[in-house]
Amino acid sequence: MMTSKGGLGEPHSGTRIFLEPEALTILGTYKCTAACENCCFGSNPFITKRLDLAQILSFVEEGARYPTCKLVVFSGGECFLLGKDLVSAVKYAASLGMHTRCVTNGFWARRIPHGRRRLRELVEAGLAELNISTGDFHQRWVPQESVINAACIAAEFGLKPMIMVEVRKDRSVTSETFAADPRIRELIEGEQLSIIESPWMPMDYRENIEQPQHRLLNRRTLHLRGGCTSVLKTIVVTPDQRVGYCCGLTRELIPELNADWAGGTLDDILTAGVRDFMKVWLFVDGPERILAWAASKDSRIDWEDRYAHHCHSCLALFDDPLVREAIRANYRERVEDVLARYVALLRTDQSVHYVDAEN
Repeated sequence: MMTSKGGLGEPHSGTRIFLEPEALTILGTYKCTAACENCCFGSNPFITKRLDLAQILSFVEEGARYPTCKLVVFSGGECFLLGKDLVSAVKYAASLGMHTRCVTNGFWARRIPHGRRRLRELVEAGLAELNISTGDFHQRWVPQESVINAACIAAEFGLKPMIMVEVRKDRSVTSETFAADPRIRELIEGEQLSIIESPWMPMDYRENIEQPQHRLLNRRTLHLRGGCTSVLKTIVVTPDQRVGYCCGLTRELIPELNADWAGGTLDDILTAGVRDFMKVWLFVDGPERILAWAASKDSRIDWEDRYAHHCHSCLALFDDPLVREAIRANYRERVEDVLARYVALLRTDQSVHYVDAEN
């Protein structure tokens, strides 16, 4: 396997295994109605750069060439700020037989009649899923009432919305505070809504946001961690028309997980990805297990009870100089085992395409 620029592995010759994407994520803009602390993209209301409609449609069309790619996610930033372009993009993706999802903060549902109008045109265009992000940081900008309104409107249109709630220690916004609202409780009881909690994380591997103890990575919880389900499976396009190899929260801070794209085919980018041992290793074992292994090689690596989110662990893999050096110096002892398990996983994976061996 070859690494991308600055990578931590080495070239490997043999059969070329093309792991095709299952999902596209379109970050059409990083502009947002909120300016949350530790936002993964530094989103705020003053960002102007964005993809135009032609660029968005081109990425959707290119993704649709891969039979395994069935889902298009529109996120950001705040994807609803794309306005009519979002409606057109959803309609185009749906016309190609792709499942569509929007990830939003729900700002547009402050007033229910307006919210219904905004969501109705997307549903009529083919929108199939709505995820709403919220929590203590988000609610400094978008009140809980707007989130609840957005969820209720989505349920009216049969979307079965999902509310994603930030987790940190001593927070005030939880799944329980949402479930206390009678409208939300009714949707939950009717299996028309789900609520998922996810750790809120900083954008620096050296920093921490205090989390409940049971969520932290350590020797006791390591067995619960597994391979990354996003890397090489979800392909991202950004407002800078860069392509990411995962939809991770820290991806933009990791050069090895990004590539330039000028439009057209994604084949070369995807092929380079599956020839990079580090990406394959992330796919097989996940960042937490690799981080723990690196620490076994260098006792100076501080990893236990520091990371609650796998993307935070991933940032440490690429940014902590001690971790990088431990991997660079010792990864060869893992290559045979990792590649054997990689091939075993691919034998049951429908998104795999084998092409001629190359030297």
